[in-house]
Amino acid sequence: MSLGPVITKWGAGPRRAHARRTWGTLFALVLHTVRLQRRSALIWGLALGIYSAAIVATFPTFGDMEQLDQLMRAYPEGLREAFNIEDMGTPEGFLDSQVFSLAPLALAFFPILACSGAIAGAEERQTLDVLLGNPLPRWQLVVGSFLATALSLLGIAAVVGLFTWGTALLFDVDLSLLTTAAAVLNLWPICLFFGGLALLCSALLHRRALATAIPGVALFAAYLADVLGKVSDDLEDLRPASVFYYYGTAIKDGIDWANFAGVTLAALFCVLLAVLAFSRRDIYT
Repeated sequence: MSLGPVITKWGAGPRRAHARRTWGTLFALVLHTVRLQRRSALIWGLALGIYSAAIVATFPTFGDMEQLDQLMRAYPEGLREAFNIEDMGTPEGFLDSQVFSLAPLALAFFPILACSGAIAGAEERQTLDVLLGNPLPRWQLVVGSFLATALSLLGIAAVVGLFTWGTALLFDVDLSLLTTAAAVLNLWPICLFFGGLALLCSALLHRRALATAIPGVALFAAYLADVLGKVSDDLEDLRPASVFYYYGTAIKDGIDWANFAGVTLAALFCVLLAVLAFSRRDIYT
């Protein structure tokens, strides 16, 4: 009688049990982190949602939209493109210029703050060594923090979308649900990219302030490079180096899924680097 199938079956059982424990631990970590983030996520969602709702409510008060469009066309073309003020006479163009062209600058700080505190912040609070004293691999701490932040970010986008579309219905503004959903969903990858960058800095550095400041500076530098590239032909070559170049105008043109996937993959690459960096560094106690 051959013992091969018996040995294979005996070995497969512990492996399956280990896999279940691994994914069960990761799921529990993600769920716990989402619960910790829910209050701040709700505050961010309400703040941005109320702002967007206020902008939607002001749209009908502008009166002659054709006259407004003519006024906007008097601005230099580069300036109109830089600040997305080319189609102010439509709800989509108005919201693009007043809300969604600037929203990543504000919303990106949620994942930056959340991810910078995942490792460096816990280390400063002297809770990281206690956390890793449990049967929790380091990679799970990194990946779990990122996944939880990604889910919280989706929740914020959903709140902003509901406030925006609900106000449009209330004030009889011609803005469809699908258009609104595309606009808020398009915020997710670009904000998540800076969260991934913050997580990498948090894995490399021992100070949360630095892990927050570096991606924060990178955020404004990327936005400035994109704006300057739109305004000046001499600086146009800077734009592809900025993540804002791939952000687009989803509320007017729909989501560019190639760019959406590319920016998301860039965020995941930062997470991979964070896993590798955190697995090799010492922890200060």
